[in-house]
Amino acid sequence: MASNSFALKALAVTIAAAILAIAGAQQDAPASVSYVGLFPVVVFWLIDAKYLRLERLFRSLYDHIREGRDFEAFSMNTTSFNKDVSSTLRIAVSWSVIWFYLAVAAALVAVSCLPIILEKEFRS
Repeated sequence: MASNSFALKALAVTIAAAILAIAGAQQDAPASVSYVGLFPVVVFWLIDAKYLRLERLFRSLYDHIREGRDFEAFSMNTTSFNKDVSSTLRIAVSWSVIWFYLAVAAALVAVSCLPIILEKEFRS
């Protein structure tokens, strides 16, 4: 699960960098080109939170079996732990996930606003 999380973060940065490179390569590119990169970043953000939730569910299952509670030893059914683990959206805004994706999204927004700011500077 941790390697999936790392791969999603790498993909989010790669796609954001590719969008920024495309937007920077065109001199007359609209500022909204960078906003296109926000969609995959948000999708990867939610998928990353989903993987983190699954990891927490399986840890709860492991702890339950490790402590010798009444449970089938080889069961991989985590549905009984859903109430104990936070929802995917709550995990998405937890400190362990939000800072990375907010930084990538902020970079995309900042670069999309940069031509507008520079245009105002050159007019005055």
